[in-house]
Parts: sequence; structure tokens; C-alpha cells
Amino acid sequence: MGRIDSQAAAAHRSPLARSRSFSPTQSASRKASMEKTILDLEQQWQEALLASNVEALDRIYDDTLVYTHSNASVDTKASYLDSIRSGRARYLSLVRDEIRVQVYGETAIVTCHWKVESIGNGKRNQTNARYIHVYVRQQGTWRMAAHQSTIIVP
Repeated sequence: MGRIDSQAAAAHRSPLARSRSFSPTQSASRKASMEKTILDLEQQWQEALLASNVEALDRIYDDTLVYTHSNASVDTKASYLDSIRSGRARYLSLVRDEIRVQVYGETAIVTCHWKVESIGNGKRNQTNARYIHVYVRQQGTWRMAAHQSTIIVP
């Protein structure tokens, strides 16, 4: 059996996998640390949503945030925070499971299943969905740049 050429193997990896900025010897501990940081941010995000804590969400969200709801409506950071601040959007309960984090250099992707009870524009909603969050690290700080939720059809 021939040896695997590392350059050939790298050519078959996805662009995100090739973007990792750390060596294999550093990767395990650094990756675990980054994953823990992202999981902590996810927990802070959940707590801030349930408390309608706009200040905390402002710190978590990147200024370029694209927030795509499960009904396909899209918010910017400013419009989403405004809807929470005004009470038009309110989260009553939020249960998450199947949380997975993948770190690719200065980018992290979170996938998750969540069940949400919320109020949007005066209407009570119950949502069973999956979401993807994209975090970016700039100047040493991780922030959520994108949220995309997709309803699970029974």
C-alpha cells in the first residue's frame, strides 16, 4: 500500500477545512477551547433571548448579522434588536439539543435542534426547527454573524 500524499489529501478537503489556522499538534486543545467558547456564547444567547436582554444580544451579534427566521423573514442586527426591545418579538421558552460545533480557523458553525415558544407581532408561535449559527472571530472576539432556522415538517 502506498503512503497518502498529504498535499493530495489536502486538495480533497473542503475550503473550510483547509482554512484552519493551527497545526495538528495544537489543534486538539485549541479546537476544544474554541468549541467551549462558542458553546458558552450559545448559552448566553439563549439566556439573553429568554430575558429579552438587548444589551447582551448586542454584544453577541456582529454588526453585519443576517437573522433569517423559520418563516423566511430576514432581519438585520438593528431591526431584530428593535423588535425585541419593542416587545414585538418575545421568547417564552427555548429548548435545544443535538448541538454541534465545528471550528474552521476564525469561523465557527453551530447546528442545533430547538423547540421554541415565542410571540411575534402579537401571535403566539410554537416552532420545532433546526438552526445554523455562523460565528466569526475578529480582533480576538467571537460574534454571531448569521442565524438561519428551518422548520421541521411533521
